[in-house]
Amino acid sequence: MQIKPLLAALFLMTSPAVAGDLAPDYAVLPLASHHYGDWGEEDGDDFNEFNPGLMFTWAERAYGLNYTFGAYRDSRSDTSLHLSAAKMWDIGPQAQAGIVGAYIHSFGDGYTGFAPSLQVSYKSVFLNAATGYDDGIYGVISTGIIIPLGR
Repeated sequence: MQIKPLLAALFLMTSPAVAGDLAPDYAVLPLASHHYGDWGEEDGDDFNEFNPGLMFTWAERAYGLNYTFGAYRDSRSDTSLHLSAAKMWDIGPQAQAGIVGAYIHSFGDGYTGFAPSLQVSYKSVFLNAATGYDDGIYGVISTGIIIPLGR
């Protein structure tokens, strides 16, 4: 899959020409992940833990939820699409915590399916912990940067 057309479309969505409520509130740059637990890999858990990407968040929209859409390089070094809804609560002047329900689709050998998680953000940094993709005690902790888009 070519990621350039997707990124171009996402970039156009942030342009001033787009009407106010359609423009996203934040750009999200996923950067890294760490896998924990037993992923059931017989030859060891060989994951790529550098996961650059570009996502956009529309904050506090319908039902008070944050909606995020974008793409990143997943832990199997394939392109993955991300679509999520999150309920976030303020826990400090510049901190939030919340519950995220994401659907992830890998265009390779990576994970495709629903991935619930907990997320904490402080200023412009987020930490997200997802666990229990199937039946085991394992998961992924990921981090990245949140950039306000001035909406």
